[in-house]
Amino acid sequence: MELIIISSRSYHGYKNLSEQYLRTLCCPVCTNRFTHPKQLPCLHSFCLNCLQRIQATSGIRDTILCPECRRNFTIPGNGDLNTLPTNFRLNSLLDALPVTECKRSGVKCGNCDKRRQESSYCFTCCSFWCSDCIPLHDRIKTFKEHHALALKDFGDEDFENIFKQPTFCPKHEKKELELFCRVCKTTICNSCALIDHEGHDKIALDDAAKEHRLRINTAIESKKGKAQKKVTRIAKLGENCTQVQEDAERVKSEVQQFTCNLIAAIETKKNKIFDEVEKKAKQCLEQLGDKSQQIEEEMKRDQIAIEKCYKMLKRSTNAQIMQHNEFLDQLFREESEQEDTVDHDGENVIDFAFKENEELFSELFNEFKPRLFKPVLSFGKKGSDPGKFNWPWGIAVNDKDEIAVTDNGNHRIQTFLGDGTHLRSFGREGNLQGQFNYPSGITFYNDNIIVSDCGNHRIQMFDDQGHYLHHFGEKGKLSHQLDLPIGLSIDSDGNIIVADANNKSIKIFTLDGQFLRTIGEEGSFIDPVHCIQHNNYFIVSDSGDHCIKVFDKQGKFLYNFGMKGAGDGEFNPHCLSVDKGGHLLVCDAKNGRVQVFKLNGEFRTKFGAPGKGKGKFSFPISTAFLSDGRIIVTEFGNDRVQVFE
Repeated sequence: MELIIISSRSYHGYKNLSEQYLRTLCCPVCTNRFTHPKQLPCLHSFCLNCLQRIQATSGIRDTILCPECRRNFTIPGNGDLNTLPTNFRLNSLLDALPVTECKRSGVKCGNCDKRRQESSYCFTCCSFWCSDCIPLHDRIKTFKEHHALALKDFGDEDFENIFKQPTFCPKHEKKELELFCRVCKTTICNSCALIDHEGHDKIALDDAAKEHRLRINTAIESKKGKAQKKVTRIAKLGENCTQVQEDAERVKSEVQQFTCNLIAAIETKKNKIFDEVEKKAKQCLEQLGDKSQQIEEEMKRDQIAIEKCYKMLKRSTNAQIMQHNEFLDQLFREESEQEDTVDHDGENVIDFAFKENEELFSELFNEFKPRLFKPVLSFGKKGSDPGKFNWPWGIAVNDKDEIAVTDNGNHRIQTFLGDGTHLRSFGREGNLQGQFNYPSGITFYNDNIIVSDCGNHRIQMFDDQGHYLHHFGEKGKLSHQLDLPIGLSIDSDGNIIVADANNKSIKIFTLDGQFLRTIGEEGSFIDPVHCIQHNNYFIVSDSGDHCIKVFDKQGKFLYNFGMKGAGDGEFNPHCLSVDKGGHLLVCDAKNGRVQVFKLNGEFRTKFGAPGKGKGKFSFPISTAFLSDGRIIVTEFGNDRVQVFE
């Protein structure tokens, strides 16, 4: 909330009004004096032009993020920022400021436009008159009752009278706002009442303000009562917090006991399996040993028979060989009646194997899959020093795991190591070579850094040390021209893919800036933010259409998925990336999360939630991957980069 207090003091005190309130009278975004100050619902004020640039850079039409308190507000009138209320208090201060500066730069005369130090102010005309024109003013008969005073004679009361000057109608110059239209809920002048509000229920502005002040006082008293009740509730919530902590400790104790019991049961089961395995192994070894001993005894008997046969063949004559011999009869009988009597089945070894419970592991894997995205690191906070951010937007990683971030509000590029250590910064606000105007998309290619210089409607290229190489693009509607290029990436042929937001198209250029072709037909997109190529597909996030659109390699539309909302598969999509497993990550900026899909649009999981804590997001814009698979995310609202594994 803006609080401007001007205490009663002499003119000498007011002479320093410009120094004392310079910051109050300067827009926090452009740091220049306010022009057309507009007030957001949070009561923070900014130049209308600054708010329009923020709206254009974010790619979101119907909402705007306050640069001061980082709250998000819906813009009335289909995103028309002119519908926001004007800060009349700031306008009054700006009107009074020339009085304090007359000794240094003079005051512009409302009659002859010359700047003079010796000037007067007419409280009736609400304008300044130089020393040459004030005599003419005083001689005009209709100005006889006007009250004009030389600036050198101004006192405290005169300054206060300037602050109390009536507010004039923006449509009818010099017409004071004197009425309030109950139908249109707006202040109007008499001309507006006759032209635009004929037949409407109107009331004097003083009476309307009196009623409104009464309602405000009533609301204040009501808020006080509610605040007291909330104090009581906070105390009750404190008691509940204590109870929750006690319950949590109790549950943790129960879980610990359950885990110990589970581990004990698993250990018991393991020992039982070990015993069964050892028992079966022992039985198998005993059987194999007995069989081996049996075969050895049979081998000994066979060896004796063989030796007897050799002796008979060597020592016996033919007649002796043919004599009846019980040993030979038994030998021939065994050979003719049976073959090898060895029990080969008894020689088989029992198969020992352990089979995992795959169904159980599958259930556990599916249960814990959403928790695989664990925040492990964050770096950066709001500011302009090295390593700090003001609206970080695009992010990219090279093969050395160096991270490049477009520091949108600081009009520069910053690079970091994978652990968040700041390496270097380059660029500043401007439109010369190597300067930026709200840079957004960024990518690496062959150790070079390519940046979409959004506000300057061009693409710039730098080496890995931040030295300017070249650029292409200019504002326009032709094929080779750009109008608010936001996201960019590199295709499989080494060409640059540009999301040309205001031209509602996806364009492909060579590295030296030669236009090649567009993706999709005319009218395919509403607000394209980013396009990437994966395999033979071009994937586009269309923020205005709240969906992802997929095209083949020739640029022919295939299908889309997603819609406006906060459920799974519903989003306000911004930048895209694909992991090594082929899953598509979508930055769901407005819902403060990242959603993960199969390439066919099937929702898989999500991580993050709106907030400022660890693992939470405020307008996540862009993602990239480190070589170890960790995911890095830029947060436009929290001015930081988070790392997940």
